Amino acid sequence: MKTMNALDLSILGVYLLIVFWIGLRFTKQAGQSTDHFFVANRGLPWWLLGISMAATNYSIDTPLAITKMVSTQGIAGVWFWWAGALSALLVAFLFSRLWRRAGVVTDAEIVELRYGGRPAAALRLFKGFYFGVFFNVFIMAWVFLALQKVISAMTDLPTTPLLVTGTLLAFIYTIASGIYGVILTDLFQYGFAALGAILIAYFSIDYVGGLEALWVKLESAPEGLTAMTAFTDEGVMLPSSVFLTYICVKWWAHKWADGGGKHIQRMLSARDERHAMWATIFFAVNATLVVWPWIMTALCAYVTMGIQPDPEMAYPKMMTLALPHGVLGLAVACLAGAFMSTIDTHLNLGASYVINDLYRRFIKPEGSEQHYVFMARLTMGGMLALSVLLSMNMDSVESAWKFLITFASGAGVTWILRWFWWRINAWTELSAMTASAIIATSLKFYAPDLLLSAKILYCVIGSAVIWLPITLLTAPVDHQRLAEFVQRVRPGMLGWGPVYERESITDQPYLLRALGFWLISVILLFGLNFLIGAALIGKL
Repeated sequence: MKTMNALDLSILGVYLLIVFWIGLRFTKQAGQSTDHFFVANRGLPWWLLGISMAATNYSIDTPLAITKMVSTQGIAGVWFWWAGALSALLVAFLFSRLWRRAGVVTDAEIVELRYGGRPAAALRLFKGFYFGVFFNVFIMAWVFLALQKVISAMTDLPTTPLLVTGTLLAFIYTIASGIYGVILTDLFQYGFAALGAILIAYFSIDYVGGLEALWVKLESAPEGLTAMTAFTDEGVMLPSSVFLTYICVKWWAHKWADGGGKHIQRMLSARDERHAMWATIFFAVNATLVVWPWIMTALCAYVTMGIQPDPEMAYPKMMTLALPHGVLGLAVACLAGAFMSTIDTHLNLGASYVINDLYRRFIKPEGSEQHYVFMARLTMGGMLALSVLLSMNMDSVESAWKFLITFASGAGVTWILRWFWWRINAWTELSAMTASAIIATSLKFYAPDLLLSAKILYCVIGSAVIWLPITLLTAPVDHQRLAEFVQRVRPGMLGWGPVYERESITDQPYLLRALGFWLISVILLFGLNFLIGAALIGKL
């Protein structure tokens, strides 16, 4: 296996400098206010936001985790990722307009608009830390781990200097240009990242002798390796219970149930509701189809090397086997760009929670806009340090993914219901989040070998046993607060009957129409997805 030479390292260096230059271009605009720094003054077009959503989800850790799923669970295992498209399309048609109408800065801020009073203030404080610090630090930590794995497979040079260089460049332009720098660099980075993934797949297929040769070699692989679904346990590598949990439960029992922090931030940055919706549709389509180059590389790695002791390392190892020098440098640059697009997103997103929902709301409510921007930049430095420390205690990207999924899964349904059931209150969310976190952490330590599907179901059911009685036993939200919320976001009468009737608000049917569009889009998108997949793996 080859390692990067001077040509490859030069390409990587030039790429990083271009990204750094682009990232610094909007320093002046970002410093004007927190609205500029965190939501681009709500003036960005759908196509730019859609690309940014796609870029921040395509991180350096993603192809590594997908490779492990394919090699250990077959293509059906990728439904862990594909299930997210069900959620993304639902967000596009159902929630994107509601978020844009709300006009908040973070999703934690919505709780005071929806509930009001001290319980809502306490919930906002809790969510500011929960999402702003814990989740963002955890995500950046596994991205650091992925970068370390890629660098160690690509070069004999020490990993620390290269890791520090990429991280510092992303940190500097993020604190300088805020969300502008994040999204504009995403545009450049994602184009190269997609190109890199396609090049890696192309040369990997060429390395094994072409598509037809790959199909022949896959005939001797386990039967379930190329199965795209797993409705039964016959001839598949993924247990059917896990597969069914992915497609029936996981996509709504999730911290992104009604959008997710980084996607909500981009919807809030859109020019209007339609731009927010189309950005999310673009992301859903892209995130579904972009997986195939990674899957094809994973299949090539499987027939070439078998299952590795660390299956996540098969992806960078395949790169060193198949890519010629120059292309290798470009591919590594693309992965470095994917790393930077995720780090810059979560630095800015984490700071938006800490400043908007903790510092500004509870500590210093009368500061200037320039002061809040300055504090946001300091916050990013602290979060970066915490994530580096945490990454030193991780060993698997996929395992970290799955733990974070279960951690919030029990609260996902409450984040959906708050938009469509007037009876939900602040205690509902707080109890669901706390119960889910306790159950998930307990299962990680006391039942580590339990299937992910079982862990998700335990968290969902266990949390529901807590939050539903608490909802019904605690006082409903003040009617005037509910009326103001309904008039602001216009969610439709279904689930809000008492409020609409008492206030004599004219109903504008929303929910059923959005669900109809969602169902049609799911059929079209996954029909196309299966068509592409069948053609690539010789099962057309």
